[in-house]
Amino acid sequence: MKNILVAVDRPKFATQLTAYALELAKLTHGKIWIIHVSAANPTDLLSREAGPQFIYDKRTEDNVKSAAFIKQLAEDIIEQHNVPAEGLLIEGSMIKSIKKIVKEHNIDLIVAGHRKRNLVLELFTEDKKKDLIDELQIPLLAIPLA
Repeated sequence: MKNILVAVDRPKFATQLTAYALELAKLTHGKIWIIHVSAANPTDLLSREAGPQFIYDKRTEDNVKSAAFIKQLAEDIIEQHNVPAEGLLIEGSMIKSIKKIVKEHNIDLIVAGHRKRNLVLELFTEDKKKDLIDELQIPLLAIPLA
């Protein structure tokens, strides 16, 4: 497993998820890709006129904070554990974004959290998305989150 993708839904679980990926990366001399997918702000003027400006400002602020957090998490892995890591904030559809990253970076394993209703359940059990694992043809490590 040379390339391990950690899908971070919420920052409070990021350390727990990256810990598993870190152990696997150490064993396989792999690289960790930490991603957080957020909703994209509309870029065209007509879409922006549909809602108040503060919604777009808040989303932009949240994205800046998330990007800084993900980047810092990757830097900490590099500095503290000497394991290659990269953090990416991606705006857009979660499914399309994960598929794109898996293809672009030759991802061998996806590490994601699992709670009663969260990322894994939404990604891999909804009608439109349940075939994602089969489509990607790579393993998924689902980590139970407290």
